[in-house]
Amino acid sequence: MKKVLLVGSSFSAAPIFFSLKKRGFHVTVCGALPQDPCHAYADASVFIDYSDREKLLAVVQKESFDYLVPTCNDYAYLSSAWVAEQFGFPGFDSFATTEILHTKKLFRDRTAQFDFPAPRRLTDASFQQGFLTLPCLVKPVDSFSGRGIHKVTSWEGLAPAIEEAKRASRSGEFVVEEFVQGALHSHSAFVSNQKIHEDFFVDEFCTTYPYQVNCSNHPSRLSDKVRAGVRAAMSRLAAELGMVDGLLHTQFIAEGDNFWIIECMRRCPGDLYGSLVERSTGVDYTSMFVQPFVNEPYMTPRPRDADRFMARHTISTAQPLVNFSFVPRISAEELEIIQLKSSGEKLAAAPFDKLAILLARFSSQEAMLEAAPLLASQVSIQSL
Repeated sequence: MKKVLLVGSSFSAAPIFFSLKKRGFHVTVCGALPQDPCHAYADASVFIDYSDREKLLAVVQKESFDYLVPTCNDYAYLSSAWVAEQFGFPGFDSFATTEILHTKKLFRDRTAQFDFPAPRRLTDASFQQGFLTLPCLVKPVDSFSGRGIHKVTSWEGLAPAIEEAKRASRSGEFVVEEFVQGALHSHSAFVSNQKIHEDFFVDEFCTTYPYQVNCSNHPSRLSDKVRAGVRAAMSRLAAELGMVDGLLHTQFIAEGDNFWIIECMRRCPGDLYGSLVERSTGVDYTSMFVQPFVNEPYMTPRPRDADRFMARHTISTAQPLVNFSFVPRISAEELEIIQLKSSGEKLAAAPFDKLAILLARFSSQEAMLEAAPLLASQVSIQSL
């Protein structure tokens, strides 16, 4: 039985764990929190903070793992890529390439170098009034879930936004970039030989906390022209960086026929994004994510049935509370609930906590597109 180290233990990592177990692997789960769900299923567990690369390296040095599989956050992916480069585990780009994709400042510099459609990074010289156009966005270089991101609309707000971004960054670094207006979308492409093997477009909405996606739907309402443009850009990025086979997940903003690449990553997106795609298309998204890390080549995609109209909602709240129950009032054909908090548990304010994830199937694309942006308003939380 081959041995796998799964780097991540949260509910978002569970589909990856199940996919590995279906392959018959012995799976050791790595994560600091013993109460995380993947530890309950694991063949063995290692309780460390995997963002500490040296600690993860020590675990790999101690055991004879055949494969190393990352999960759904940047820290898990970056540490895994760093260790993988030293041991030759499959499925990973060079660590230098990984840093480009998962560090906002490096990625902005590279999109400018490649002349990609993306917001411009504004350098230190631009911070003087007259050289920086407002509004702009200030971001930590290494955060996720929208943490520490601020839209700056006045000169007085720039310095406080920079300080907040520094506090939200583990490295204490920030990036300032131009603000672009439009609708948020994502593109999940599985790359083979630096070409797109199979891909999916999703519409995304941030309705509880700015810059954290909490509602989404598949199939997308995007035009064929924008889809073609994004595919061409991602194919070129894969070739420019010499990417190995695997997932290339991208968030972008579109307005009319124009689009701007916001960020790219090679990790699996969280909050059961893959489950949304799987229930809509019938394609085993999670298995495709796993394949390169366990040395399985991509085969010719099977013909897809007509997409089912699916939406996903991550239930969160703008204020901290103690959860008792919640009531979804969503007019859907089918509703699946993945509960993350029990009655009586504390729920921190977004973007730091989540109560549950809902997957809803609708009878038509029109019903799905109308409901998806409003899902947060159709769920009421009863609080103690």
